[in-house]
Amino acid sequence: MSYEILPGATIGIIGEGITSRYLAQAAHNMGYQVAAYSSTAESVVFKDADYRFLGEKDNDDEIESFVALSDMITYTSAWLPTQITNQLTNQVVPQGTTILDITDDHALAKAFYESESLNILPYETGSSLDEIAQAGAKLGYPIIVKPVFKHKHIDDQVILRGDWDLGLVAPLIDGGTLLVEPWLENTQSFVMTAVRGSHDETTLYPLRQVETPEPGLTRAWTVGDVSDEIVTEIKKVTEKLGQALNYIGAYDVTFLVSENGTLYLRNTIPGLSKTTVLYDVSVNIGVTMQHLRAVTGQRLSEVVFEAAAIYMPISDKEESKLYRHWQIQPHWQVSIYHSSTLLPQIGHVLAAGSSSEQLLNQLHVAGVWQFND
Repeated sequence: MSYEILPGATIGIIGEGITSRYLAQAAHNMGYQVAAYSSTAESVVFKDADYRFLGEKDNDDEIESFVALSDMITYTSAWLPTQITNQLTNQVVPQGTTILDITDDHALAKAFYESESLNILPYETGSSLDEIAQAGAKLGYPIIVKPVFKHKHIDDQVILRGDWDLGLVAPLIDGGTLLVEPWLENTQSFVMTAVRGSHDETTLYPLRQVETPEPGLTRAWTVGDVSDEIVTEIKKVTEKLGQALNYIGAYDVTFLVSENGTLYLRNTIPGLSKTTVLYDVSVNIGVTMQHLRAVTGQRLSEVVFEAAAIYMPISDKEESKLYRHWQIQPHWQVSIYHSSTLLPQIGHVLAAGSSSEQLLNQLHVAGVWQFND
C-alpha cells in the first residue's frame, strides 16, 4: 500500500495514554493539524489537539464528526471500543483494523499464533469451576486464570497453585469465557518494538526487558546479555507478525523466557506503549516519530543504537524521594504528567549510559525505587 499524507492535513488520533499526547506534539512539529478523540474529558491528548471530540456511551455523533474531519486516523491504544472500530472500517487508517480483532480476545489471538506456527504457552478455556479444575489437571499447577477479553482489568486474574485454590476463581465466573495457562516461576519478560512502513519495510528497535512491580507501573531497560539465538528468533517472529497482519505503524511483540531458556510468544500490541519513550535517549529516532513517518506514507529511518537506556515510572510514593536528587543526577530526564487519568503513574525518569547494568546499579543506590534483589 502506497499513499502520502502531506503537512497541512488533519491527523486524527484516538488514544487515552501519554503516548497519544507525544504523537500529537510530533504531528504538530511536522506541520499537521490534530483532531483528537477520547472517551475521557481530562484526556492528556486534548492538551495538544486543534480539534477535540469527546466520546460518550451510546453517542456516535462525536466519532462520526471526528472521522469526517480527519484526513487520516491513527490509534495509540491497544484496545478500542466496538463503536469506534465499526466507524473505522472504511476510513483511511494505515494501521488497519485486522490487528484489533485479536487485540482484545486471548482465545482469538492464541488461535492466530497457532496458525502461524509460533511457540506459545499451552492453554485451555472454561467458564465454570469444574472446567477450570479440569484445565488445571491437564496443564498442571500452578496456573493463571483470567478473562478471555484482554481489556478486563489486570486485577481480574488469579494464580492457582492447587485444587485448594479453586475458590479464588469464583469472582471471575460471570458467564464469560476464562483463559487458563501454566504459571511459570522465575521468568523474564521481553518486548521487541517494530515499525512497519507503507513500502513493506520494517525497522526494529533494541530489545528491552520489562517488569511490573505493581499494577499500572512498568519499568523497562535495553538489554544486551540475551543469547544471539533468542534475539534472532524474536526478530524473526516480530517481522513475521507485522507482515501476517498487514499492519502499518508501531507495534510491540511481547515474549516470555522461562527459567530453562524456552522462548514463548505472549502478545502483539498495536500502537505506542509508554515504555517505548526510552528509545528517545537510546537511538537516533524515537518510536513516535517513526510511527508518524509510517502512517503518513514516508520512508522509515534506519534505527541506529546509541546508548543503553532505562525507563522508570514515578508514582506518588517516589515523588518526594525523586526531588532529593534534583541537583545531583545530570543524566536523569524527569517528566511529570499532571494528569489524574494516568494514575497511579504521575511521570517517569529516563536515564542513558554505557550499559543497562550500570544504570540499574545506580538506580539501586539512589534509593528512590524498590527492587526485588
